[in-house]
Amino acid sequence: MIEMDAAVRIVEEELEREFQRQSALGVRPPNVVVASTARHELVWVVSLATAEYLRTRDPAFLLVGGGPYLVDLVDGGLHSVGAVSWASGAWETDYRVRIRGEAVRTAVDDLHDEVRAAVAERGRLPAVRLLRERVPALVLGQALAYVSGLGGDGPPPELVHVVTRELVPPFDPVMAVRTLRAG
Repeated sequence: MIEMDAAVRIVEEELEREFQRQSALGVRPPNVVVASTARHELVWVVSLATAEYLRTRDPAFLLVGGGPYLVDLVDGGLHSVGAVSWASGAWETDYRVRIRGEAVRTAVDDLHDEVRAAVAERGRLPAVRLLRERVPALVLGQALAYVSGLGGDGPPPELVHVVTRELVPPFDPVMAVRTLRAG
């Protein structure tokens, strides 16, 4: 378990590396410091500000567009998210799936539950109709194979791909968590 002091130290080391990198390029970077730290169930959320802003509270010194750093509570990995991803909460699902490897239910899982319930309550043909209503891209033969697969070893992977493409919106990379240093 990573403690708050260690999380702050990890972020401060990254800030120093970034300061040195920008300085080496001849850029005069702002003096960015840790402004606050909060514990989330997955990470330490480390917010940043310029030292000038913290000292004066003058909005001219505010950082714009960046979200906080995230330090994994388990392994100390360092990640960052953009302001929109942070404000919307989209970062958390991406973090759970890509960083932690957790399974997250999607519309496909919900459809599978619905189709299985339709088979149990009304039979295969009503379940096929339901599937085709939800995923019109499937032709009758594909829908039959899909429903049969749900009752056995699973639907054919190529049909699962079609259903996923139709029901699950692609992930917006702007909302992604960026790993700066793996834990």
